[in-house]
Amino acid sequence: MEIVKDRVVLISGATDEAGQAMSLRFAKNGAKVVVTDTDQGKIDNLVSKIKQEGAEALGIVAAPEKADEVKKVVSEAVSKFGKIDVLVNNVDTSEGKGIADLSDDDWHKSLTTNLDPMFFFCREVIPQMRQNKYGRVINMGNLEYIGWPGKANYSASKSAIFGFTRSLALEVAKDDITVNCVAKGGAFESPDMSEEDAAKLAKGMPVQRLGKSEDIANAVGFFASDTSPYATGQTLFVCGGKSMYFSMSI
Repeated sequence: MEIVKDRVVLISGATDEAGQAMSLRFAKNGAKVVVTDTDQGKIDNLVSKIKQEGAEALGIVAAPEKADEVKKVVSEAVSKFGKIDVLVNNVDTSEGKGIADLSDDDWHKSLTTNLDPMFFFCREVIPQMRQNKYGRVINMGNLEYIGWPGKANYSASKSAIFGFTRSLALEVAKDDITVNCVAKGGAFESPDMSEEDAAKLAKGMPVQRLGKSEDIANAVGFFASDTSPYATGQTLFVCGGKSMYFSMSI
């Protein structure tokens, strides 16, 4: 079990299934949880669930691709809890198009959505962590970084996350701050998926089952814990073994 008791955790993109699973896992383990996303109703619902676990929580609605709003999120979190110990960059969009149909706006939207929030949050949070001589940063990647037909824009943005993670890890290592990446892949359970479709997808996975949001939360929990101070600049694939089918360069 990861050790995060009384740590202050900030999760961006917190209302998707993975973000919710992370939030509740941290809450159950005694962390103080700050969640941010773009939908007030979803944020309120998640904060309620976190508090039901007996944890302190703060929900903030913000557009993560806007630097001034990210600055406000971090300021409010520090004002309430005094610090930020753990940052999880979970903002993600997987939209893609064939190269001939990919407009300038499509291209820039992918970069803005998948890279800008990670950069903005790290830029605001790292100084706080340096002051406290402690920090855990987890960036969310995806197996599709290797390249996927019709998703050149998405794969490009996800590939960049690995270089960013490693560079930042080297920059802040001396401050007792670790920076790692959790990359999901393969196929995950969905409430909209039929049992028949789920069974077919599971057969294509080495582990013969679909992934769960909790699988991602468990991996994030490891990197966020006090028990993982010697792991930094690393990427952990949570993909049911699917990454073994490809030649990996990270």
